[in-house]
Amino acid sequence: MFVKKDKDRARLVDAAMGRIPCDLSFENAKLVNVVTGEIYDAAVDVLDGVIVRVREDGRKAAVPSRESVDCGGRYLMPGYIDTHMHVESTMMVPENFGKQAILWGTTTAVTDPHEIGNVMGVDGVAFMLESALRSPLRQYVLAPSCVPSVPGLEGAGAAFLAPEIADLLDRDGVIGVAEIMDYIGVYNNDPRMRAIIEEGLKRGMFLQGHSPSVHGDELCAYLCGGPVSCHEAREPQEVIEKLRLGMHINVKSSSLSDTTEAVVGGIRSLPWNDNVSICTDDVHASDLLKEGHISHVVNVCVQSGLDPLLATRFATYNAAREYHFDDLGAIAPGYLADIQLVDALGGAMPYAVYREGKLVAREGKLVGDAPALAAYPQVNTVNIPQIKSPDDFRLAAPVQEGEASVILFDTRRDAMRPGQPLVYGKLPVKDGCVDLSGHPELTSVCIVNRYGSGDKTIVPALHFELTGAVASTISHDSHNLTVCYSDPQSAYAAAKELERVGGGMCVARDGKVIATLPLPVAGLMSPLPCKELAEQIDAFGEALASISKNADDMLLRIAILALPVRPGYIITDRGVVSGDTQRFVPVFEK
Repeated sequence: MFVKKDKDRARLVDAAMGRIPCDLSFENAKLVNVVTGEIYDAAVDVLDGVIVRVREDGRKAAVPSRESVDCGGRYLMPGYIDTHMHVESTMMVPENFGKQAILWGTTTAVTDPHEIGNVMGVDGVAFMLESALRSPLRQYVLAPSCVPSVPGLEGAGAAFLAPEIADLLDRDGVIGVAEIMDYIGVYNNDPRMRAIIEEGLKRGMFLQGHSPSVHGDELCAYLCGGPVSCHEAREPQEVIEKLRLGMHINVKSSSLSDTTEAVVGGIRSLPWNDNVSICTDDVHASDLLKEGHISHVVNVCVQSGLDPLLATRFATYNAAREYHFDDLGAIAPGYLADIQLVDALGGAMPYAVYREGKLVAREGKLVGDAPALAAYPQVNTVNIPQIKSPDDFRLAAPVQEGEASVILFDTRRDAMRPGQPLVYGKLPVKDGCVDLSGHPELTSVCIVNRYGSGDKTIVPALHFELTGAVASTISHDSHNLTVCYSDPQSAYAAAKELERVGGGMCVARDGKVIATLPLPVAGLMSPLPCKELAEQIDAFGEALASISKNADDMLLRIAILALPVRPGYIITDRGVVSGDTQRFVPVFEK
């Protein structure tokens, strides 16, 4: 599809032939040609936001442009395209995300509002579309396919079936179906997933995939079902298998996970890699501020041994081809003038960024006035009637006194893998509740439904070393309230604070709140701009470090403890789930 559908082709032809002046010329540049893999001296002319002419060998334009930019020998290359991301993970609303990401050279992002969809349903997605229109970078939206991610295994704030998907797909700015991560449902021909996929197929829209550790017949069946991409390939051989089967692979380096080494390792043995692009998936505001956006992933690819020019192609031309953006991703006649000027390849912050020929950022600062923020939903989405006292954070046992055999949940990220062992241990029981006072190596994890159902699950956990409690309403994908704690009093204080502020993150110690990061937009996002929010995040991190020596990793682990479409074992508000079989397992061993 053409992103810009109203091009006046006659004017573009006249400009290319020198019969009318162009709006803008880039002179004295090193053109990065992501189609041929070359870099050479050239000048580029732009009219109506479209590139109309590339001049080599010092050739002058017959008619001077209205404006000329001396590139000073800098590299002239296309703007980056993010093929998959959740804006909510930045903790910013879409327009504020765009104001920061464009400084790093990203001019287009394909977003999945899956997180707010789980919290607020179609209304939440509508807000993301509205806010995105005020962003300086181009944002397309995909209709969230799995709300909740796996029905029956978790409670969410909404449920999307085929009618909701059809409604969203018919809205302006929506170009496909977002990551279809119920891969078991797809290859087992689950009627819900088939109906959702059919809504995308009959409209000829993009079907984004998500299939970690899926191989062989199941992978072939998944591809036959419709999804075409995956950003979760984690082993070189998995990358090779998926590319051989025609899948698009999205390499990512995010605040939550990194597949760069696996993808780079896999493609080294393959002569062609046209189906490899780049995404960020989940990137927090502080990382976006300090490390970059797609530029950061490009840099990590280069550090992993990938040629900078090839990494640039992945982030531009290949990304555009994946989505059939026929006028994005290259610097050539007929393409939109989404351009960045950089001093070096490999992910550095650009000197200047242009979107459709308009200067939008220079030397790390926005150019021009930004529109006022869109009004965000003034709704408190934290509804936890089941939390009335600290006692609600005690694990009730099947016996009144003695001991019970209870799951010892391994929270380490490297334990979250296929075939993760299920471990039970005998723990003392006092007054009908499991007593961890004699086990300093254990803490508790509680997943609290925050949509009013009253459900919650508590398990003893290994490898969360903390004194106090940390609570978060960022808990993929249904974003229930996750609380990790050493004592019920601190857990209760943290939970009630997040109920008061409408969600976010909280640290408590000795039964008192010591730090809060408010995220009032669906318990996921703040209306603050990136720099101010990053300062709040850093301050919150310092408070978290005061109760745990694993603070750097803890929030990442908390965010995916309740995600039932990942391998290994998962804690949801409805129980403990095997991600490998998508079935519940008992908290207490029978």
